[in-house]
Amino acid sequence: MRMQYTNTLNNKSIIGIMRRFCSNIEPRLTEHGSRVAYIVFRMLHKAELCSAIELRDLCLLAHIHDIGAYKTEEISRMLQFETHNVWGHCSYGYLFIRYFSPLKKLAPAILFHHTAWNLLKEQEELTPSIRNVAQIIHIADRIDVSMSVEGKSWKDTRRSLIKGRGTAYAPHLVDLAARLNLTQAIEEEQRTDPDYFDFLTSIPLSTEDTTDYLKMLVFLIDFRSSYTATHTITTTSISHELALLLDLPEPQINQILCGSLLHDLGKIAIPIEILEFPGKLSSQAMSIMMTHVDLTEEIFGGAIDETIQRISLRHHEKLDGSGYPRGLTAKDLTVAERLVAIADIISALTGKRSYKDSFPKDKIIAILTNMKNAGLLDSSIIDLTVKNLDMILEATADRCKPILNVYSRLNNEYESLHQLHNIEEKLHFILSLEDPELEPVWP
Repeated sequence: MRMQYTNTLNNKSIIGIMRRFCSNIEPRLTEHGSRVAYIVFRMLHKAELCSAIELRDLCLLAHIHDIGAYKTEEISRMLQFETHNVWGHCSYGYLFIRYFSPLKKLAPAILFHHTAWNLLKEQEELTPSIRNVAQIIHIADRIDVSMSVEGKSWKDTRRSLIKGRGTAYAPHLVDLAARLNLTQAIEEEQRTDPDYFDFLTSIPLSTEDTTDYLKMLVFLIDFRSSYTATHTITTTSISHELALLLDLPEPQINQILCGSLLHDLGKIAIPIEILEFPGKLSSQAMSIMMTHVDLTEEIFGGAIDETIQRISLRHHEKLDGSGYPRGLTAKDLTVAERLVAIADIISALTGKRSYKDSFPKDKIIAILTNMKNAGLLDSSIIDLTVKNLDMILEATADRCKPILNVYSRLNNEYESLHQLHNIEEKLHFILSLEDPELEPVWP
């Protein structure tokens, strides 16, 4: 049976978490994505060209259509009306969404969301649906750049779209966009339009999809560096094994899984040079690193179940009060919170970094035992961990292996895809890709 990480989040909550999370990377792109999603909604809501579920997914795709830019250097170029050489973020975004989001079937549209219609329409191997989705996002994207970034009026923006009708843009979709009447700034139109958020929250995501969107955010954190690519998976897996050894009830195991899954969301805002610093951090750098817990709480925005939130936010607390950010003591910390804190430490000890290899088993045991004897960690959980460490690490390695393989594959495919500048070559390349086996990744 697949464990359900969370069943307390609705569409509004998950969209809010995604928005706050991405704002910590690059606010310009987050706000741009939000506005593009709204324009897509306005274009299609009353057009009856797709089902309500399809429109919901298109809006969510539009929110993250530039997700590949978080890994590339194209942000400034993207936020110009005339775009050149933006294949980098399109390529990485396509691969990331294909492998690590619930929207994988729509991923090819992200690869081609800056492709001119006169080229795209000739690609008969792409389905009409994918061509339309790519163009819908392209047109909505250009509307927002024209109005929100370049400050042009809707009249001037509409004129530019019509000028590109049949060349840059699909005629039938330009005609659809031309019917819009954007009398205010797009952000203001969005803020004052009750239909938009009512629509997004009226069609609930499945519990599985909600969990997969959260996992997608985790992959964005871990994949910033090859040294952190499996930290959250490792922490979650170790937490799961410890919870089973403690014979905890299934509802509590689910809370632990969700808490460990989300525990490092705030690290998305920590500079990569601090995350990968080769050695002991300076006091100033450590102060910045420690803010990731409070940033995680800000990203939650009150949308997470209180028990799960505490599990996430207390993974650096110690029984003697020497931890952070609250300096809590043993009386404040539940079994679940103590357990995830231990799992996080083991994950760090077993993880490779630029300055160290994975620690051997005897050193891990020595460090955990010293921390137990110093009154920092729960003695009963540490004793259970030491007794079963081989089994815990073996199960965790098995879970991490598929995702490490996919991470390596994604980077190799990105390099290959980015080198291709001909649309036919790119299309042939992506059609040749086989779907990888991602399971098991998390418990």
